[in-house]
This record gives sequence, C-alpha cells and structure tokens, in this order.
Amino acid sequence: MIVAALFTVTYGVSTPLAAFGVFLPVFAETFGWSRGAISTALSVNLLLGGVAGFGIGALADRRGPRVTLVSTVLLAGVAFSLASTVTALWQLYLLVGVLGGVGMSSFYLLSTTTVTRWFSEGRGLALALVLVGFNLAYITAGPLAAWLIVKVGWRAAYALLAGICGLVTMLAALTVRLPGAGEVAPAPARTVDGSAGPNVTLADALVDPRQWYLNISWLLLGALTLMISVHIVSFAHDQGLSLAQASLALTAYGIGAVGGRIGSGIVSDRIGTFTTIRLSYVLQMVALAALLWLSSLEGLLVSLLVLGFGFASADTMLAKAVPEVFGTRALGSILGVLNLGWRFGAALGPVSAGFLYDLTGAYTIPFGAAPVVVLVSWGLFALGSSRRRA
Repeated sequence: MIVAALFTVTYGVSTPLAAFGVFLPVFAETFGWSRGAISTALSVNLLLGGVAGFGIGALADRRGPRVTLVSTVLLAGVAFSLASTVTALWQLYLLVGVLGGVGMSSFYLLSTTTVTRWFSEGRGLALALVLVGFNLAYITAGPLAAWLIVKVGWRAAYALLAGICGLVTMLAALTVRLPGAGEVAPAPARTVDGSAGPNVTLADALVDPRQWYLNISWLLLGALTLMISVHIVSFAHDQGLSLAQASLALTAYGIGAVGGRIGSGIVSDRIGTFTTIRLSYVLQMVALAALLWLSSLEGLLVSLLVLGFGFASADTMLAKAVPEVFGTRALGSILGVLNLGWRFGAALGPVSAGFLYDLTGAYTIPFGAAPVVVLVSWGLFALGSSRRRA
C-alpha cells in the first residue's frame, strides 16, 4: 500500500511538469516569448524546490512524511492549474517557478526516503516501482496535453491536467506514513560492495568527499534529464514533425524510463548497484551520440527509448547508493543536500539549452556535449560510491 501510494504521488505531481515541454512552444507562439525565457520558469521551480528540500529532509527525519507531502503536492496542483491564466512572463515565473517549485520540493525526496525505510530487502525494486511514476508521467502527459490543447485550448488543458492530478496526488499522500515497530525487519546498512556500512550524520556526510562526488554526478544527470524532457518536443518539431508527432518523443522517453526503473531495480538487487549503473551509463552515451544523426521519427523514438532506459536506471541506482554508502540515520537530510545538486543541474540544463538555441538557432551545442557530460558523471559516481573516503 505504501508503494502504491508513493507511486501515485510521484506520477500525479510529475504530470504537469512532464507536460511543460508540450506547452513551451505554445507559450512561445502565443506570447512571443523566447524559449530560453520560458525555460527559466522551470529553472526557478527546480532551484527553489532544492533549497526547500533542506528543511523538508530534516523535518522528515524527525516528524515523518505525511503532513509535508500533503501540503506541498496540493500547492503544486493549484500553482500549475493557475498557470492556465497567465498573460505575462512574470506570472509564469510566480506560478510555475516559485509556487510550483515549493510545491514540487518534496515528492522525490520524501518518496525515496520513505520507501527506503520500509524496505531492507528488495529495496532496489521497491524504489523502482515508486520512482517509475515519474517516468510514466512522460508517457501520458505529452500526448494527453497535446490532445487537450486541440480539444479545449491550451488554457483549459493546463487547468484540467494540473487540477485533477493535484487532487488525486493529495488523496494518495494522506495515506503515507513511516513503518511502525515490528513492520520492517532490521538490516544493517550496506555499502555498494556488500560490506557493512556506517550510519553517518549529516555533518559527517558534508565533509566526506564521496557525498560531493555523488552530488556533482547527480547534478550532471539532472541537467541532461530535464534538458531532454523540456526541449525534445521542440527539437523534433523543428525537424518538421507536427506537435502531436513530436510529443511522441516524450512517450518514447517515458516508456524506456519505465523499463529502466523496473529493470535496474530488479537487476541491482542481484548483481549490485555499481555493475547496474555502468550498463546504464553506456546506454546513455550511445543513445545521445546517435540522437544528433537521426532525422526520421522512427530513429528519434528508438534513440529516446534507449536514452530513457539509461537515464532512469542511473537515477534509480544513485538513489539506491546513498543509503548503501551513508546508511539511513540522516537519510532525509543527506538526500536533501543531494536533491539540491540534482535540482541545480536540472535548473541549468533546460535554460542553458534554451538560450543556446536562441543564440545559434539550433540544439547542436547542448545535445552534442551531452555524451561527454554522461562520461564525467559516470567517473564521479565511481569515486562517490567507493568503500573508503577519498
């Protein structure tokens, strides 16, 4: 029941975010705003959410997840619904950026920390089943948003999409709690190589170089993940595909990510975190290298299918590595720090790609650099997941 509730929270709150890439060209065509300026709203969302995550993680370590989760996801639903009323760019920044950022600050952090505390065995699969909601949102949100825009217009489409998701997400969050005494079999914290690991405090983690290696590794993946998800519809649309066809790019990315989440969760519980993430990094580099050379709809979809698989696998393994390296004593606080790193990268990725497009008229630079960024992230993860402190 906890896995089902957290899956619903993750799916519901991610849907308006996943749909933002479909609404981006609509905002540009309706108001004449640049893609970089529109992408800035999402950057504000991610940065404020990351800052708020510090307090949320610490609060969850002491008080549990329910109250914070309910209040924040409700705020996210209201904020994205009101985005349907915008007439000026500052309103988009306020609603999607500020209010939406605070509202979306808790779902990933509290979902991962809560499910980690419920499961000592099979933790990889449990995490995957919860986090797959994020990726399922990308399967459904793109085509659904495009269909609603055609049927009822973009304003009503955003209001319906965000409003319904906010209500369902809040109801699911009301059922989330931490395990009681005797509900979970105790298990020692483990490092990525299977040996017993310490339950360190936040202060210890902050002076441990491994935390910063993992932080930057996750930052780079956050930048790439959001850059792709926000700009891939525009990338495909610029190649002559219709908006409906281009929105299928998000669907392909989401389908691959669903497979990556569940597949990596199952496999990592058997062959280990590090081996699994090596495979995911290879898939990412191959898919990103191929993306620039593919012009057909079919080739684009296959590349994004593989890319989604690799991205989701790596993200799941990074979330799984944190309790394996640092234990669960201060898990919420430590993940709050790491979450800020991911969000900082996710904030920079879309806006940087948007402004580079505005400057050059193409996505060649940000997409061309992506395979190198993945390689650097891989090296940093290897350092961050080592048994000994560097």
